[in-house]
Amino acid sequence: MRIFSQCLKLAMVLCTAIGPFTSFAQKTGFTGEFKSNFTPQSITFSNGCVKPEKTITLAAIGDVLLHDTLQQWASNQSSGFLPAMSPVQDILTAADVSVANLEGPAAAGVVPGGKKFTEPKTRYDALVYKGYPMFNYHPSIVTDLKQLGVDVLQTANNHALDRGELGINLTLEAIDAAGLVRTGTRHSQRQQQPWFGIHRVHKAGQSYNIAYLACSYSTNGIVDKAKQVLMCYDNKEEVLTQIRELNARPDVHAVIVLPHWGQEYQPLPDLAQQQLARDMVDAGATAIIGTHPHVVQPMEKLKARDGREAIVVYSLGNFVSHQEGLPRLSSLIYLLALAPGKSQKLEPQAVGWIPLRMKTGGTFAVEALDRLAPNSAQAFRTHLLKTFHTDQLHPSKLPLWSDLQCQLPPNGSSQPG
Repeated sequence: MRIFSQCLKLAMVLCTAIGPFTSFAQKTGFTGEFKSNFTPQSITFSNGCVKPEKTITLAAIGDVLLHDTLQQWASNQSSGFLPAMSPVQDILTAADVSVANLEGPAAAGVVPGGKKFTEPKTRYDALVYKGYPMFNYHPSIVTDLKQLGVDVLQTANNHALDRGELGINLTLEAIDAAGLVRTGTRHSQRQQQPWFGIHRVHKAGQSYNIAYLACSYSTNGIVDKAKQVLMCYDNKEEVLTQIRELNARPDVHAVIVLPHWGQEYQPLPDLAQQQLARDMVDAGATAIIGTHPHVVQPMEKLKARDGREAIVVYSLGNFVSHQEGLPRLSSLIYLLALAPGKSQKLEPQAVGWIPLRMKTGGTFAVEALDRLAPNSAQAFRTHLLKTFHTDQLHPSKLPLWSDLQCQLPPNGSSQPG
């Protein structure tokens, strides 16, 4: 899926280090593989206390990236795309809210160039519905994701305009018809609509509004004539303003930012990602969940200028795809536990990760590693442990967080839950 050359590689290697990741990247030259000792950090929060009956669990998955082979396979399945994802359906439906990146349009009957065409009678025809380099998916992917347990779709990414203005419009209409929350792109005829989406969660007799704001680093050189895609860097001030305004709203209890950013196939965030993450946290982001590199990148706890603790995971990798190579077939379900603090805003309590692999070949399936035979899972597990700490490794069993107990602080007083 490489559209642009990595021409900025050398420049990034020479950047001044910010945080623990840049210095490692300088040593490796951003080759895409770990070549020296990198130690994932265990992440805890000062007010961390997970009580399953009160904790809001957010689950996030990476890129829904449907290549030709995968689309063709799904067209021959009675349940479409769902069988490729359903092995982890129980986990995503168990979470209070689940988020995914829809990497490309799901525009009914639109060909490259953004023109309407006769709707094929199949989920894949290699013209209307096609993979790389100009993706478009049968709209049934949206309802399949809903059935999987996904509640929120990120639509701002470098493939958002692969079917032009009409492609975005029809994709958003399909998402709205399915009743999912979406963020990052706008309908060209409904410019008054906000970039963000809000999903309401009910927990322990209380209701909480969680806002989601997505943005993209690029549209692969396609001119966004109708201004339909929120850009992370070109529209940085607007992004930060949106975060500030959402954080200031008394009816919004958390702000989750979903940036599509970074360098493809690189295991560590670049300088621009790190700086933007810090700016977003200072603006009021509760958590930042990144996509685009097609491989995983680390988690990091950040502290805002006002003392708030926030969490960023720089890349979740591919969730469902047909890219090649172990790094691109290794992914995770990212778990974030949230609970109200003194201000009633939701605060991070804990993070977890459930390791996944994408099975390809004669069939396609996203599978949790701890549900596989050890010899099938070991290489993927070893690879993922280079990026994420074992302390946050979470089993795929339900209920979520059942094994995580609150610990008393040094003074022995109880913590908020």
